[in-house]
Amino acid sequence: MRLLQVSLRSLLIYSMVLVLISVPVSLLSIRAILNEEVDESLSLHAEQFLKHIKSFEYLDDLETDLKVLDQLSYNIHVKPYGGKNVINRYQTIDVYDSLEQEQRPFRELSSSVDIKDKPYILTVRMSLVDNNDLIMAIGLVQAALIVLLAAGLLLLNRSLSKKLWKPFYKTLSQLKAFELDKNESIQVEKTNIVEFDDLNKTIGNLTERNRKIFLQQKEFIENASHELQTPLAIFQSKLDNLMQNPHLSESEATAIMELEDSAQRMARLNKNLLFLSKIDNDQFNDKEEIELSNLINDLLSNLKQIVGKDDISITTELGLFKIVANKTLLEVLLTNLVHNAIRHASLNRTVFVQLTERILTISNSGNPLKMEPAKMFERFSKEGTRENSTGLGLAIVKKICDSCHFGLTYRYENSCHVFSVTF
Repeated sequence: MRLLQVSLRSLLIYSMVLVLISVPVSLLSIRAILNEEVDESLSLHAEQFLKHIKSFEYLDDLETDLKVLDQLSYNIHVKPYGGKNVINRYQTIDVYDSLEQEQRPFRELSSSVDIKDKPYILTVRMSLVDNNDLIMAIGLVQAALIVLLAAGLLLLNRSLSKKLWKPFYKTLSQLKAFELDKNESIQVEKTNIVEFDDLNKTIGNLTERNRKIFLQQKEFIENASHELQTPLAIFQSKLDNLMQNPHLSESEATAIMELEDSAQRMARLNKNLLFLSKIDNDQFNDKEEIELSNLINDLLSNLKQIVGKDDISITTELGLFKIVANKTLLEVLLTNLVHNAIRHASLNRTVFVQLTERILTISNSGNPLKMEPAKMFERFSKEGTRENSTGLGLAIVKKICDSCHFGLTYRYENSCHVFSVTF
């Protein structure tokens, strides 16, 4: 079954427009028909009245009777008339009703007649109140029918749309929940709509291909990191043996120290890449209840020696807060943020660590960033040319926050770099 080119919503709008146009047209048509019927009744009443009057033309006091009739009658008036002849003039007028104290609509027929060879104008009226009430009732019925029709069409449109678009929304929900690093692929179902089948087939092939490529790349990184550990360890061991040689010249010792620094940097880089790979593989699923302030104090006590070298002090303001999370990930998160603050803090300045309610704030003084703030969380993106930095510290922080659903923000205010983690 092919999907209709004209949407149900367009059809609904088109139907409603036709119905809305038909209502005033039908009411005007009914009013015209009723006026025509009233005009026929007025003409008939006028003819009957003239026949009745002609049968009494022999009376001498007929004119007096006509005057009395004009005063007593509400719907028939006969008055002397000296103007031009009027032949069956129909019109709708409003007449004040003293009893109801309001204007009432009337249909009026005016015609010139001769009674005893004298010109008169005969006026016959008929109330249109009942007709207007009838039209009003018909209008209300049509309005109620329009409301019911619109409600029915909306429900029908919603029901059919929900049924027709069900395969699309199912595929869309699968796409929203799809993650490349998982081993689950999108499962598409066969539908009765050719377009949706083609879409599902294309999406299934695309996501499966991307998933396989991603898993291959991740597997390559894992294997490379593991394989690099052994040669790095051997390389480090050889360097240690060479450094213990008492016959080294000054230039040879300097070269070996440079190699030592490079080897340590390679080891840290390999360790960080392997750690990122483990996060991607969800290898830190073990959770426990942790008092965050105690964990921060333990971490800072281990950093006293590092902080003292650069004359940097750490000020804390820690409130009690317990969190259920993986302890290893929390330790790495806190360590990287504090190390980053210490590394980039100005000399003889203070690093401020604050924990209030669910927000951890770590700030340090320093010059404004040269790069865009959003790029600092990208892998291998770093400020300056520090040789001992791998460019993965903040990237690991961002990855941990995303994995644990923590909020991570950065701002620069009052000459300070401020990182905030919302648990």
